[in-house]
Amino acid sequence: MEEKSIFERDADFSSLVKTAKRKSLKKTILISIIVTVLIIVLLWGVLVASIYFMNKRIDTQLNELSTELYVQGANIDINAVSYDNFLVATKTSSKLYKQVGPHIINWDSRDYFYTILGAKTALQTGNAVALNGSPVYSHGQRTIAFHMPTEPTDKNDFDYIADLPGYYNIEVAVSFKEQLSLLDMWEQFPTAQWAWLIDEGLYDEMEEAKKELEKLPDNAMFPMDISEVNDTRAYGFPILHHKTITNNPIESAEAYIAQLNYRDGYPVDVVRGIIGKEAPKDWLIAGVVLTGKQEELLPYLQQNSVHTVRIGVVIPY
Repeated sequence: MEEKSIFERDADFSSLVKTAKRKSLKKTILISIIVTVLIIVLLWGVLVASIYFMNKRIDTQLNELSTELYVQGANIDINAVSYDNFLVATKTSSKLYKQVGPHIINWDSRDYFYTILGAKTALQTGNAVALNGSPVYSHGQRTIAFHMPTEPTDKNDFDYIADLPGYYNIEVAVSFKEQLSLLDMWEQFPTAQWAWLIDEGLYDEMEEAKKELEKLPDNAMFPMDISEVNDTRAYGFPILHHKTITNNPIESAEAYIAQLNYRDGYPVDVVRGIIGKEAPKDWLIAGVVLTGKQEELLPYLQQNSVHTVRIGVVIPY
């Protein structure tokens, strides 16, 4: 009988080894596929969640901007918002506008760049020129400014307005010698587009400005005008003008209150502090924005209640 060598392969054992190897390979491939799919799903989930939270930040930012412009920024509003979307980032551009007479003009834009990592970058789009601490020109147009009724000023653009051609449409900020009730304001300025409400913070700022003024030399080239309040610093509300509305200022104030109830944040709290629980007819108005042609505006600008007038946007048609 022939003896088997110890080195000779057993057919049955070899078959078992091959089967075990195939099963192990299949199991390895299956596990690899499952792990890969889980990693892809996990990464996709993280990406989707990051995009969701980025969009939530964008919505919050746009709501804050809308609220800011609704209560602050004389005669400035949002016209449209555009989005440039990338896989991991988004750029938003909020277009701001002003209505001057019958014209709607592009005034500015607020651009922001967001990423899924939580970063938010404000993109510089303005070209405002500053003078005496306040922006004077923005995008080639002059910005309006109000003046506190309690402080003297030598700034007045009445003569400049009177010399403009009659076909120009212009924007004017009118500051009062003393605050008027909403109804008194409307009686004197029935074409007002925007009403200025003075907040207590302005008085604190004036006191600080007076301290800084004392430090300036008598021959300072640009002495501070502590009475000046630029348009973006002023709080107020738009006044509706519709033929169907019989009492525009009251209707506008009530609509303003209704909007405030749906908004929150620091600027809204300031406005609530200004108006308190007073009925709209008792609100005190410190100034208004008027727009139109020279012949339409001059009669209002010469009233005894006017402290000073400052010109803004000028459109030569």
